[in-house]
Amino acid sequence: MTHHAYAQVGPQTPTEQIQAFKAAITWSEPFIQCLLAFQAVVIITAIALTKKGGLYTRMGFMIILAIIVRLAERLNVMGNSRWKEFATQNYFDRGGIFIGIMLCAPLLCVCFGMLFAMFREANTLLVDVKAMKIKAQQEQQQKKK
Repeated sequence: MTHHAYAQVGPQTPTEQIQAFKAAITWSEPFIQCLLAFQAVVIITAIALTKKGGLYTRMGFMIILAIIVRLAERLNVMGNSRWKEFATQNYFDRGGIFIGIMLCAPLLCVCFGMLFAMFREANTLLVDVKAMKIKAQQEQQQKKK
């Protein structure tokens, strides 16, 4: 008898993995649409807060997002036990792949975007302060002359 290696079934490349993930989700399902709507609201809120919100408001929003990400494991366990109440299939595997991709990854990207905007704002403020300091020093030197 010859030994035959079993051919691996399933997606092989990253592109195939993404296509398989997209195909496995029922995008017209209300649960998925609500999850996508939630992500859209989070993104719109983050953009609005980045443009007009105060520091404490932005930090509070980021903390709320971090708490949601932290609770993702518990949400995954709860979803795994109650998925029949709100979905047509069980998206909640033991590894948390679905919840990680569909909930945590977008929320973390929003947090990183807001953090980047805060660093950029701090950088601009530091440059402005340094420019004002140089200008004040120049004015003092002009007065001494």
